[in-house]
Amino acid sequence: MIRFKCIYCGQRILAKDDGISKKGKCPKCKHLLVVPKTTKGRPAISADVPEKLQQAKETLALLSIAKPDDETELYGENPGWLIPTYDELSLFLTAVTLIILYATNVSMREQIYKGITVFHDVRVYAVAVIFLCGMALSIYHIFTTREKSDFEKKAMLVFAVLTNAITGIVAGVYVIKNTPANNWLSIFPMWNIINGALLLLMLRGGIINEKCISDRDSTAGEVFRGLFAVLVVFIFCNYLFKLHWSITFSICIIYATSFDKALQSFFPGLTYRENE
Repeated sequence: MIRFKCIYCGQRILAKDDGISKKGKCPKCKHLLVVPKTTKGRPAISADVPEKLQQAKETLALLSIAKPDDETELYGENPGWLIPTYDELSLFLTAVTLIILYATNVSMREQIYKGITVFHDVRVYAVAVIFLCGMALSIYHIFTTREKSDFEKKAMLVFAVLTNAITGIVAGVYVIKNTPANNWLSIFPMWNIINGALLLLMLRGGIINEKCISDRDSTAGEVFRGLFAVLVVFIFCNYLFKLHWSITFSICIIYATSFDKALQSFFPGLTYRENE
């Protein structure tokens, strides 16, 4: 197996041993890459070959291959259009936004306490512990390049799915209650509720698993831009427009991640990472 990183966005890529010198596009930033030579145990950095760009017709299939059982799956490979994937940045911003909302929004705290007191099953508290572990790990891993274990990925997945699913359902119910009957705009909060329920069902059925957690490390620039976007959007939504906490959370995450991805599309060099 040949392991290397895209010099533009830092994405980790796997290729077959016989793929040296073959060309294909990076799954994330779509820049043309050439599978490089590599030494055992040392990842290589790929480079473009400008003089041969006109001859590059091979596709991503040259880079995306089956992996051994103990190998990390190719980052950026979408397991399915309905199945979400989470990277370090999105997990970190989700955790930070949740903490900020919890600290500043009384309504959110009251709903959480009310929801916890309704259930008296020990399994609910076990899930709550895993959820908190996942949130802590989502913050921890933004500051380290250490590879995530399967348990850590599962805990982070539980945190991500439960947060997005429950928030989506709460936001959907809130909007429906405050929307006039027979209003066609009700289709949007209904989709939030359906999407949240689907996320929970896919997590329960194992359709969403630890493979949905990316191994890619985020850069300091990505973290700074994401935090800045979250804080600005949070101030507007929570204090200026006084939106419900669930809607504020959804907008913060959407704007923060979309803002960073838009910057990456226009300026791929913003995510450049030096070879480790």
